[in-house]
Amino acid sequence: MALKSDAVFERIAKRLETIDPNNRQVQQIYKFRIQQNGKVVKTWVLDLKAVKLTESDGAAEATLTMEDDIMFALGTGAMPAKEALAQDKLDVEGQVELIFLLEPFIASLKK
Repeated sequence: MALKSDAVFERIAKRLETIDPNNRQVQQIYKFRIQQNGKVVKTWVLDLKAVKLTESDGAAEATLTMEDDIMFALGTGAMPAKEALAQDKLDVEGQVELIFLLEPFIASLKK
């Protein structure tokens, strides 16, 4: 099933190729649970410790659950994470503060 956010995850995968594993600022593991009409349809794990992205349901320090269009908006910079949280469009399980560490990485996808 093709989702709008697939393009964001493709950009994340390409961005990971440019990361020097010995020189990174964020080293956490994030899980993205992408929904359509309130039902999870895809789950991705962004492991910034191992510098890899997989479509899986592995363990993470922060799990972000949102609709496909919200992930697309976050990944393209159309909506900041703080706004998505304030509008209850982003649900975070685990360490909420970790999503703010991820923001510069997501912002770098637009370059």
